[in-house]
Amino acid sequence: MPRYYLRHPTEIPILLKTNMPPQTLEDTCRDYSAGGLSCLSDRFISPGSTVRITISLSQPDLTASGHVIWCHKQSTGYLMGIGFDDPDQAYSVRMIEQICQIESYRLNQRRNGRQLSSEEAAVEWIKLHAADFPTSEQLQ
Repeated sequence: MPRYYLRHPTEIPILLKTNMPPQTLEDTCRDYSAGGLSCLSDRFISPGSTVRITISLSQPDLTASGHVIWCHKQSTGYLMGIGFDDPDQAYSVRMIEQICQIESYRLNQRRNGRQLSSEEAAVEWIKLHAADFPTSEQLQ
């Protein structure tokens, strides 16, 4: 079965909260894959730890719960994989990621001199990229 990855836009930070030990980490999420995310962190989080993901892109914040599958030392910190056992959580993360991709598209257009509302960016992004965005079935 192929693995599907979506590059998470680096300009949209993700906040990770762990239960043990209590810590809050701002991470740059890199990839979304079959049921999970791959994030860079400045701290090691033990595999098996529960994490709460928050993206403050809209009100209310977008949140999901998952667990660390692996955490590897990199030259710039730690690369970790976060998985989601609950299909509803995996679906929520997929929806959050799509919103982030649309916002990244809007910000990129603004850097290129085009001012788009969130709705206009969504319409354009869907026309351009929705066909390449993995379906829920592909992510299971």
